[in-house]
Amino acid sequence: MKTLIILFLAIASASAQTVLRVNNTPGVNAPYTTLAAAITAAGVNDIILVEGSATSYGTHTITKKVTIVGPGYFLSENTGLQVTLNEAILDNLNLNAGSDGSKISGLRLNAGGIYINGVSNIEVTNNYVGVVSLSGAGSNIIVKGNYMGTFASNGTHTSVLVSNNYLWGQAVVNSGTVLFSNNTCNLNGTSSFVGSVVQNNIFIGFPVTRETPTSSTFNNNVFQQATLADADLTNVFNVAVASLFLGLAGNTTDTQWRLKAGSPAIGAGLGGVDCGMYGGSTPYKPSGIATGQHTIHALTVPATVIQNGTLNVKVSAKVN
Repeated sequence: MKTLIILFLAIASASAQTVLRVNNTPGVNAPYTTLAAAITAAGVNDIILVEGSATSYGTHTITKKVTIVGPGYFLSENTGLQVTLNEAILDNLNLNAGSDGSKISGLRLNAGGIYINGVSNIEVTNNYVGVVSLSGAGSNIIVKGNYMGTFASNGTHTSVLVSNNYLWGQAVVNSGTVLFSNNTCNLNGTSSFVGSVVQNNIFIGFPVTRETPTSSTFNNNVFQQATLADADLTNVFNVAVASLFLGLAGNTTDTQWRLKAGSPAIGAGLGGVDCGMYGGSTPYKPSGIATGQHTIHALTVPATVIQNGTLNVKVSAKVN
């Protein structure tokens, strides 16, 4: 168990933050058995490690600066990344006044969402989430590396970066200043952008529109649709979906969106980068396992031990 303890200490000592461990699985000896209790106990800048469980941790509202970290998602598909196959499931997470500077990663919010309500300096990265929604005023928001349904901006947030995500729903930017870059968008509803820079993305499924011809700039995107008003010649249109991706055969839910050999999205981005979630300087990470994240990828525990004997546990950890 020494390696496991060292792993937690390494996470905490890297930034002199207290780490609070929460697990709501019956019978697990965790310091906190509800996420609500861990949030209440956490001080500003503390890290809350939410362990995988078959039971949802529910809906919560954050009003302080904290970092909440889960183990990732699709763990039974992308094997060898985490020893646990359980995900840290939440229903909804609200980031309200006082939560400025918070970071959320590695969680699964199935049909629910993460709601950023008038706060700034928020990072939502490497989650499986139904919707990420911005309302009110704020600045410096990062939404990156998520496997997500819908991104919606209805507030006056500025300096918003939405990059290297997979979207299966819609992207609806009604207001704010958004850089929408290197996303793979398999849309199930019409998407629209106001006041945005839209670059290096792949758009398939339902079409993309713009509220007014000059409200957003579209550069170096790849589209299944045939045209988009006032989009310049750096964009590629009328692309066959079958020519773009590796596909599900031999791959997992999220790795199927890697570009296949000869894909028209290869090198089509600004500066010659690949378009889509796996392109650019911060490519999407399968299962939400971020670069630099500490994970336990192997655990060996004997089935039995003699009375008063020694329990030999082997833990293998790594920094991704």
